[in-house]
Parts: sequence; C-alpha cells; structure tokens
Amino acid sequence: MKFELVIAIPSVLIGLLGIGIAYIMYRKESAIPDKLVATFKYSYKWVYNKFYIDELYLFVTKKIIFRYIAEPVAWFDRHIVDGSNEWDCECNPKCLIQDKRIFNSGQLQKYAFVS
Repeated sequence: MKFELVIAIPSVLIGLLGIGIAYIMYRKESAIPDKLVATFKYSYKWVYNKFYIDELYLFVTKKIIFRYIAEPVAWFDRHIVDGSNEWDCECNPKCLIQDKRIFNSGQLQKYAFVS
C-alpha cells in the first residue's frame, strides 16, 4: 500500500485546525459559541439534529428498499434463477448439460426467455 503524503498531510492539518478552533471556543466560558449559533441558526439546528437524518436513512433503506426491492429480487434469484437448475432432462444426460450451458450463463435476457 502506497502512502500518499499529498492526501495525508492536508487531512491531518485540517483535523488539527478543527481541534484548535474547538479548543479556543470552549477552553473557557465565552460568547463565541452562542454568537455562532445565532448566526448559523438553521445550519446549527440541522447539524444538531443530524441523527434524524440517520434515522430517516435507516427507515428508507431497511423498511422500503430492502423489503420491497431486495427481498423480491432475492426471491426471484432463489426460486427462478437457481430453480432453473431443476429443469432437467431426466432421461437424457446430454440434454441436461446443454440446457444448463444455454440458460445458466448469467445473461439476464436468457433468464427472461425461460420465464
């Protein structure tokens, strides 16, 4: 793994700058944080309640995307795509091999053709 100083040094300096600003603002009781809250009222409220955004993201991904998109796709994969292996030509082993090569190639249009 190559260590990139061009990326590492500015990242560390930005982090140290943030720690320094926080130290200056909060080392003793001052009005600076309150002035910043008053100046950036809506941005402060948005960042302060950022966990609401996280909760919304979790709701959308777990309750909507996973349930209504991922689960049906997984069912289709398990029962239709993987189930196509069970469509064997029981009496002719050569037919079985050819069928699997044709329809189990990983190409979606061939799965749609079988369905």
